[in-house]
Amino acid sequence: MKTRREFLKVAAIGAAVLPAGSAALRSAPAAAAVPDGMPRLELDDPAAVALGYVHDVADVDTARFPRYEEGQLCSNCRLISGPEGDDWRPCSIFPGKLVANEGWCSAWVAKG
Repeated sequence: MKTRREFLKVAAIGAAVLPAGSAALRSAPAAAAVPDGMPRLELDDPAAVALGYVHDVADVDTARFPRYEEGQLCSNCRLISGPEGDDWRPCSIFPGKLVANEGWCSAWVAKG
């Protein structure tokens, strides 16, 4: 079981990026759409920038995000959903967007 502090941190991050996520949904480019119609999260998305999201963990800015540890991936984060075999999956931190299994952001939380 995770601590109350971790829960509150994730809740605060979610509340902070929700307005940006809903605004991005209204203006999502069709070119970034995947077969199921949900767009992939762009690296220049304001929420992605704020949380240090990258499509590939090799690109994590460890100076800016020293909490990153090797082995942390979107695919093993508690906040990702969707079929495990998919390369791009929904994430509750970025509503309406897909994140890369090999990606990472500072909202990463270990699966229980």
